Amino acid sequence: MKKLFYLFLLLLTLYNVYLSSFLVRQGEVYFISDVSRDFLLLQEMDQKKIILIGPRSSTNNLFHGPLWTYINYPAYVIGNGNPVFVAWYWIFLECIFIATSFYMVRKLFNTLTAFVFIAVVSVPLISRMGGFFHAEATFFFMPMYFFSICMYVKSKKNLYLALHLLALAVFIQLEIGVGIQFFILSILLIIWFILRHKLWKHLLTLFLLPLFLSNFIIFDLRNGLRMAKAIFSTGGSLHFFIPLKSWLENRINNTISLQLFNDASTNFFICFIFGFVIFITILLIKNRSKYNHIYLLFLFYYFGYMILSFFNKGVFLFHYSFLLIPLTTLWIVSFLTSKYKIFFFPLIGIIFYLGFVSAISYVESREIFIEKNFNSWKSLSSIAREIIDSQKGKEFGYFVYAPDAFAYQPRYAMMYNFKAANAKAFEYVKKPTTYVIAAPSPADNPYMSYVWWRKVPVGISSEPAEVKKFPSGFTLETFNLSLEEQRIPHDKAIELGIHFR
Repeated sequence: MKKLFYLFLLLLTLYNVYLSSFLVRQGEVYFISDVSRDFLLLQEMDQKKIILIGPRSSTNNLFHGPLWTYINYPAYVIGNGNPVFVAWYWIFLECIFIATSFYMVRKLFNTLTAFVFIAVVSVPLISRMGGFFHAEATFFFMPMYFFSICMYVKSKKNLYLALHLLALAVFIQLEIGVGIQFFILSILLIIWFILRHKLWKHLLTLFLLPLFLSNFIIFDLRNGLRMAKAIFSTGGSLHFFIPLKSWLENRINNTISLQLFNDASTNFFICFIFGFVIFITILLIKNRSKYNHIYLLFLFYYFGYMILSFFNKGVFLFHYSFLLIPLTTLWIVSFLTSKYKIFFFPLIGIIFYLGFVSAISYVESREIFIEKNFNSWKSLSSIAREIIDSQKGKEFGYFVYAPDAFAYQPRYAMMYNFKAANAKAFEYVKKPTTYVIAAPSPADNPYMSYVWWRKVPVGISSEPAEVKKFPSGFTLETFNLSLEEQRIPHDKAIELGIHFR
């Protein structure tokens, strides 16, 4: 009977993986700005081969690491830059995450806990794998991060300390703000542990961390310590970006929800579950449970991270909490090893059900996304194909506009599709046939239109020979320019790169 239950949980997990591949099975990618920017970084890596920093963070002069770019680069090369191929690679990474998580959770607890964990933790990935970017990839490494510190505290083996430092460096490389918070927690804990148990040789292992982060060190030394200055100036700021009351509510709600529920502040059930989890955890620690050290680490890392988040004076964004889901999921399912499991089986069932219903709703909503949304890869590619089919091998120039001024999505889509079709395309160049590809204006600001941009910075004031609207809201204007019109220079400031690098 137990084996049948394990088989059921495994099949459930595999079904979740199948659902998470919904978009890519349609040849689609949720090509949001963060994802498209990552592809421009991959393009940069393809040219330079070695890069020291990744995408910019929300703080000026502060950058994430290039690890996510390096992880994706093999798929980018094999797929010749095709986002759909890379998206299949994300599904492959998801499978590796599930397999390795099963091994680690089983080693920490038991087989039942491992099967339940992978079934539950695979649910939130259903709505994320269609367009995965660097900050969300921290989710994949949380089990390794927590497993390694648990094993180090239990065994005092240097190998687990090295593994934990590697996981910590991965966090910093993928999402520097999140990584710094876990850096503070881990370093404090490790130094205390080494001093308490007199593991003096283990202090040398800490020198692995500068090695793992050497790209940041080299970059900062070459650029006047601009990242170090940015970190200290941000942490010391007392300026709130949202009202103080909203800021406090946001932190409290995120803490109480355990990242497994929504609307924590107004839901008595969620507040009760939070209190119950804390109560049982303290009870197990007091009764000297077999997993005493693990429960202490749950409390230390979860509440330590949430307390340190108070240094961030803005909203606690989704990707700051997304990586906590494996941690809190493991926390909940670990109670299945205790005598209180009778209470937690139904609770885990509720968590799975609510998450699964939300995931199914997401999958159903994506039906109207395909080829119709601004962030649809297929919709962006259809614009490029329209141009390719019209030109039939003749050369043309083109300019791309987006209200956010970056235009990451349409720029990469045009570059990839034109290159794949061997089209004679020239970006930021006026040719006898020139195209303007314009993203729709924001719904709340229709005045951010491309028309002024096309007439003034681009310098094309004549009327288009043809205008075509796409279901995604994009506009394609075709111009037949005279030699005199082609000679009118455009403003070089509109030539977009990967900004702030």
